[in-house]
Amino acid sequence: MSKQANTKVIGAFVVGAVALVIAGILLFGSGKLLSRQRKVVLFFDDSVSGLSIGAPVDFRGVKIGRVTDINVVLEKKDFSLRIPVFIEIEAERVRFDSSENDLAELVQTAGQNTFLEMLVKRGLRAQLEMQSFVTGQLGIHLDFFPDKPARLVGAEPGYPEIPTVDSSLSELTKTVQNIPLADITDKLTKILNGIEQLINSPDTKDTIATLNQTVKAMHTLLVNLDGQVKPLAKSADLALGESQVALANVSKLARNINERIPRIAAGLEDTVKGAGVTIKGANKAIDGFTGDNSPVRLELMKTLDEFASAARSFRILADYLESHPEALVRGKGK
Repeated sequence: MSKQANTKVIGAFVVGAVALVIAGILLFGSGKLLSRQRKVVLFFDDSVSGLSIGAPVDFRGVKIGRVTDINVVLEKKDFSLRIPVFIEIEAERVRFDSSENDLAELVQTAGQNTFLEMLVKRGLRAQLEMQSFVTGQLGIHLDFFPDKPARLVGAEPGYPEIPTVDSSLSELTKTVQNIPLADITDKLTKILNGIEQLINSPDTKDTIATLNQTVKAMHTLLVNLDGQVKPLAKSADLALGESQVALANVSKLARNINERIPRIAAGLEDTVKGAGVTIKGANKAIDGFTGDNSPVRLELMKTLDEFASAARSFRILADYLESHPEALVRGKGK
């Protein structure tokens, strides 16, 4: 009886111990035995100061894993140091769309390592990311950088590797380091020295004094102009008033001319008509003088014939007297 009791007690104790172990694993192991974890290794060129075990791993702001280990590895050949960072990615945090059944089958058949290699070829990279500027804590950010080359170290063959890229802060630091601060400082020093020499040079002082005199002269000129502006404005107002009066007179004259033009035009029309009548009468008179059967013309022709006959008689008398001048004394002989 005692042996059976001891066996039962021992069996109950073993069962209770196993139950406690399982409960401890579930409580303190965050259910790792019941979840699928994928361990990946990363190699960063940047300093990992601020990155600690348990730091979050996110993809575009979504937490998909955490940092599990950070080591320092000494290379035997050249005694170079590498710092592998191991992360665990929770497979449950990444799922496929229901329409992508072919892709899910590809992952199941080819394996997760092959699928990870496909993502790396598409540009999947890891990058250190500042979690807090106050504490300086770092995290790991995963994203696609297809323009960044995949640089694989391959120093941990037992784990799949995701290539890394420089962080934004590291790139900014490298950019600042590449700035030739010494040359810029030297040029700024030369510029400041040149400005100081220019300010303290005698020519600059003379220029400032001349400029001061010019300003004073301009002030005096402006004061004088201000005193003359009012008389000029008054004269301009008077001239403007006279111009307005003259324009009013011109306008009045134009209206008078416009009113008289119809009457003048009517008088000119009557005058033109009278001149036409006069011209017609003159034409009739001329026709009366110059017509072939005109009495005036016949009378004129008769008179001209008599004048011609008298002229012949006078010419005959002149020829006779020239031949017989004594006839003027004695008379013409019989």
